[in-house]
Amino acid sequence: MSDATDFFTDNGFSRLTGPLADKAREFDATLEKARNDAGFSPKGNLREPVITAEFPGCPTDLPINFLALPNRQMDYCLIRIKPGHGFPEHVHGYGDEIYLVISGHGKVRIDGELYDAGPLDTFHQRTGVRHEVFNPAENEEDFEIFAVNTPAVHQDLRSKFWGIPVPGATTDAEGRYHHDESPVR
Repeated sequence: MSDATDFFTDNGFSRLTGPLADKAREFDATLEKARNDAGFSPKGNLREPVITAEFPGCPTDLPINFLALPNRQMDYCLIRIKPGHGFPEHVHGYGDEIYLVISGHGKVRIDGELYDAGPLDTFHQRTGVRHEVFNPAENEEDFEIFAVNTPAVHQDLRSKFWGIPVPGATTDAEGRYHHDESPVR
């Protein structure tokens, strides 16, 4: 009698047969080539982004091209919020988000509570909990946050599942919005 691991080793999905087996192998090879062609490298630098998602007043930098990994389990980025800008109050349809403040000072509101935020502060936004982040207009420097989302979501679905606006969250033509900026802590 052999160990049960022998049953799984080099069997099952390692030994595909049937009319679409060759197509499945071709697809895997095509996906691997596309990942390599997309410039994926497991090392990046926050100050040298490979991709930037342009939000009004909030360029969002990807230090690593995780978009080349469709089966990834998390997303991460450096959000650079200009004075007077921010992300309007929203909820995430699924998945949590962590903020780590890298530099500058700003505000984070979670479930109605407004917090002052500065370097090395961390915040945890749970699924379905309304939150927003902004850099008050009187500030002179960018407010930089490293954000991690889990699970990952395809970029085409982000608007639908990651940025669900809360009723009443509005912005002006420049992407700025205004609210009570008195922190609770």
